[in-house]
Amino acid sequence: MNGALEISLAALRANAEALRTLVGPTHAAFVVKGNAYGHGAVEVARAIEKNARYLCVYTIDEALALRSAGIAAPLLILGPVPASALRSAIENDCELPLWDEGGYLRDIAAAARSCGRPARVHVKINSGLNRFGIEAEACDALLDAVAGVRDVEIVGVFSHLAAAEEIDSPYTQYQLARFTIARERLRARFPTAQQHIAASAAAMLWPQSRLDLARFGIALYGLWPSEQTHAAMGDSGLALEPALSYRSQLVVTREIDAGEAIGYGCTFHAPRAMRIGVLPLGYADGIPRLLSNGGAFLIDGTRCAILGRIAMNTCVLDLTNAPAAAVDTKVTLIGRDGSEAISADDWARWAQTISYEIVTRLPSSLPRSFTEKVHPA
Repeated sequence: MNGALEISLAALRANAEALRTLVGPTHAAFVVKGNAYGHGAVEVARAIEKNARYLCVYTIDEALALRSAGIAAPLLILGPVPASALRSAIENDCELPLWDEGGYLRDIAAAARSCGRPARVHVKINSGLNRFGIEAEACDALLDAVAGVRDVEIVGVFSHLAAAEEIDSPYTQYQLARFTIARERLRARFPTAQQHIAASAAAMLWPQSRLDLARFGIALYGLWPSEQTHAAMGDSGLALEPALSYRSQLVVTREIDAGEAIGYGCTFHAPRAMRIGVLPLGYADGIPRLLSNGGAFLIDGTRCAILGRIAMNTCVLDLTNAPAAAVDTKVTLIGRDGSEAISADDWARWAQTISYEIVTRLPSSLPRSFTEKVHPA
C-alpha cells in the first residue's frame, strides 16, 4: 500500500451538527455526490444520515449504491436520470429533479405507473446558472402539465447560485429574485413543496436563501467554500474540522551532488549537495502536477518541499528539514503532523484550483479507513 486516506467520522458528525445549528429551523441536506467529495459515500452517509433531512447525490448509480448499503435517509438526485433508470429510482424512494414538461415528464409518469407508486419530484428552476432548469418566468406550463398527471407529485422547487461565495454579489440578488418568482407561483399551487437554493456558501453568507432546506456539500467535509467565506464567518462561531488526511511513507532516500537534476524535464537542479526522499505517489494518486517545484508535504512535523516534476507514480521531497527521515518514514500529504498541518486548501492554492477539485479527484482506488478521532494522528 503506497498511500492511504483516513477519514474522521467524528469530524463529519461535528460539522453536520454545526451546520444544522447554523441554519436553525431550516432542515439541513447533505451532499454526498462524487463519492462524498472523495471521502467515501457509504461510510459518510452512515455517519451523518440521522442529521440529514435529505442526502443529495448527482446520479442514479450513486443513489442505488447508498440504498444497497442500507442507507434509509431520503435521497434527492440532483442530476439527470436516464429514462431506463427512472423505475429503479422510484422503487428505491429516490426523489427526482424535473425541468421538462414534455417527454421527460411522460417518462417519469410511465415509470411511476409501472411500479404502482407516485414519483416525487423537485422542480428545477434556471435562475441564472444556465445549466439545468426551466426558466423562472415559464414555470406555469410545467406546473399545468404536472397537475394533469396523477402519478407525479411535486414535493420541492429548487435552484442553484453562481456567485454565492461573494459577499457583495448583485448576481446572487438577481438569482434570488428570479427564484422567488418561481417558488411563489409553485407554492400557490403546491403549498407543501419544499423550497431550496442555498448550498454551503449561500447558507453562510445569505441567510435569506436558507428557505426550507440548505444543501451542504463542501462544508460538511470541514472545508470552506472560499477564503472570502471563511473570513466573513470568522466571528460567527462556526468551526469546521477537516475530515480527511492523506499519508504515505518514503521508499527511497539518496544523496545528490550540487547541480544534479531531479525528475522529468530536469526542472530542478540542486543548488548544493542535498538529501532527498522518494514518495511512491504521483498524479495518478491525486497529487496535482501543478504542485511540482511548489508544494510541500510533512515529515517529522516539518515541511519538506517537492522537488522537480511530479510524475505519474512518484514525487521527490527535500529532506533538509527532516534529517532523521529514512525509508518507511511517514509522510503526511494532507493532515496534521505535530504542530504543522497541510490542507486541501493548501494544495488548491498551489495548484491554482479549489479544494472541491482536490478532494473529489482523489482516486477511489486509494484505501480509505475511518476513525472516531477528530484529528487523525
